Amino acid sequence: MTTVMEILEAVGAFLVGLVARLGVTLVLGLVLLVPAVIIGVSIHLVRRHRAAAVPRVDGIELRHGAWHAPNHTWLASCGPGELEVGLDDLGQRILPSVTAVELPRPGMSVHRGDPIAVLRAGQRIVRLGAPVDGTVLRVNGRVRWDPGLVKREPYGGGWLFRLEPADRGYLELPRDAAAEGWMRSERQRLERFVEQELGFAAADGGALVVPVPGALGEDGWKRLVSAFLHAA
Repeated sequence: MTTVMEILEAVGAFLVGLVARLGVTLVLGLVLLVPAVIIGVSIHLVRRHRAAAVPRVDGIELRHGAWHAPNHTWLASCGPGELEVGLDDLGQRILPSVTAVELPRPGMSVHRGDPIAVLRAGQRIVRLGAPVDGTVLRVNGRVRWDPGLVKREPYGGGWLFRLEPADRGYLELPRDAAAEGWMRSERQRLERFVEQELGFAAADGGALVVPVPGALGEDGWKRLVSAFLHAA
């Protein structure tokens, strides 16, 4: 009988210890899981808020508070005398992809229209001109090793470079309400260009669809890029 009781006591102690260990593991798991869930939910809510805060014009996004240049680059103040520059939503839709990015050197002085960055879409090359006169202060190294950011996050992580403007002429570029009207007219101009100049059916009021470069041919691609991304 004594042996049986000892065995039962040992089994009971083992089970109690096992339950205790499982309880500690569960508590530790919850301690680690709860912050991760909170962080995940917070990131999701922030992204939803940002998406809701981005103004849209006929399905084309704009960056609130940014100035929009004729070559479909945007400029946003990011500090005293410093402007962040990237490719706007309509501009990036003209590119089927972005597979490589060449950026200017910090300290480089440029005039409006001077070649300042190169975007590669496979074998296709787009040379972007400077939207204003100024001096390059810094570049976005992230887009060098992840060029797709230019398309995925045109108003966020896909910015290209920052410059110090030579004057305040950029204040005359369309912004906010004026930018909305300008972007609406640019979308319409793009649809007319695709239909009338390139001979492709327009989107008929739906999502903006730009024919891929292979369908446009070399001449059509050059004309499209020249009309919308090379404007000074």
